[in-house]
Amino acid sequence: MGRILTFNCHEAYIHLLGKLGFDLDVVDGLPGRYCSGWDARMRPVPACVRLISLETALGSQSYDAAIAHNLSDLLLLRALDLPKILVLHVSLDARRTEEKGAPPLAAMQEQLATYLRAISGTAVAVSRMKAASWGQDCSIIRPGIDPLEYQSFDGREAVALRVANQVMARPLRFAWDAHTRITRGHALRLVGHNPGLAGSEAAASWQALRACYQSHRAYVHTAGAGLDDGYNLAVVEAMMTGMPIVSLAGSESPVVDTVNGYVSDDPEVLNARLGQLLRDVALARELGCRARETALRDFSLPAFVAGWGAALERARRTWLASRRQ
Repeated sequence: MGRILTFNCHEAYIHLLGKLGFDLDVVDGLPGRYCSGWDARMRPVPACVRLISLETALGSQSYDAAIAHNLSDLLLLRALDLPKILVLHVSLDARRTEEKGAPPLAAMQEQLATYLRAISGTAVAVSRMKAASWGQDCSIIRPGIDPLEYQSFDGREAVALRVANQVMARPLRFAWDAHTRITRGHALRLVGHNPGLAGSEAAASWQALRACYQSHRAYVHTAGAGLDDGYNLAVVEAMMTGMPIVSLAGSESPVVDTVNGYVSDDPEVLNARLGQLLRDVALARELGCRARETALRDFSLPAFVAGWGAALERARRTWLASRRQ
């Protein structure tokens, strides 16, 4: 593989793709995002990335493969004859919950399967739950984090942390009622783009975000059952830094109760556990140390790179087989 085409849907994930060792052309400036172009507050543009327009991308045939992050991306690629991969970042159930008039689940699953066959494309998913929600028997590639980029937790601020964007537009996916109950009565910092929520703002830079992970006492995660996973990229980053996690129980959660954080179905139990962590920095550091051990084991960067290498090779073979027919 030499140069890969992809789309800027999520700076943090594109930054991870920059670890694969390929040159990336990233289509930037597409409509529908809160920011018109690459948001350098989220991540710096990797050295291997060239930001381009959609017109430039569609006028080129020099790519070895293309990676789409949603169905809109995939449809934009239809004129390009090359291996194509769709990344399933979002549960189909979440999408149907949030989109009025969405077709039935089975119909949407079949539409995706039919279209992937038609374009000789393949899919990968960030979790087993998300693959299953789309009816796809595909590879699962968990995020991989460079441990040298996230470390040095001290938890000196007795404040809980949550990193999330546009929570009021997706309250069920974020299980926001449970989040509110877990954090009630405790100091909390919400980092992200959340119009209408007082006190919430995006970190000024990637360095500032990592400083939040280092200094805040505990990380809070909630997700609606069947709508999102028991973890996301921010949870993994917090764990790799060495933060303890306070989380609703969820699919594929890396949080083990009383080992690397606290996990429960009961927000009131988690409210009490969060209070305990905010009062006891030594406990937070002990659980956070084990959270980092979990992240090192379950979210390694070499596994992420290897997973993507295999996925790109599989996409190439699928595409070549279709051309021989």
